[in-house]
Amino acid sequence: MIKALKCLWKDQPKQSHQETNITLAVTALMVYVMQQDDYLDDAEHQEIIQSIQQRFNISLQEAEQYIKQAQGDIHSAYDLHQYTSPLIKAYSQNERVDIIRQLWRVAMADNDIDPYEEALIRKIAELIGVHHNEFINAKIAARQ
Repeated sequence: MIKALKCLWKDQPKQSHQETNITLAVTALMVYVMQQDDYLDDAEHQEIIQSIQQRFNISLQEAEQYIKQAQGDIHSAYDLHQYTSPLIKAYSQNERVDIIRQLWRVAMADNDIDPYEEALIRKIAELIGVHHNEFINAKIAARQ
């Protein structure tokens, strides 16, 4: 019995560690988009909170912790690959398109899409294998 519980506990952190990495990766990409226009808008911040709460079924406090961690992590990040690579492995094509849609929602939350925000979302889409037509459709869906 004790051996079985130890195995259960031993296996559990690996799964939650992977989920944490995915949650942090998605959050970091959203924070990157939010910071592209050099203005940290509260509407964009709230959109990130809402998006990651819905996607990952987490509390407001957890969402805020992920955002804070992402803000710290992206300053030392070398490139976007450390955030996009886990998404390719963890998500289907449709799920990756949905992430692009969510990134568009973050960019649109302040009612102004900065050209740098659009360029970053386009770059992320390319890195996670989202085709141009899916990129455009995600933008249209985010507006609705």
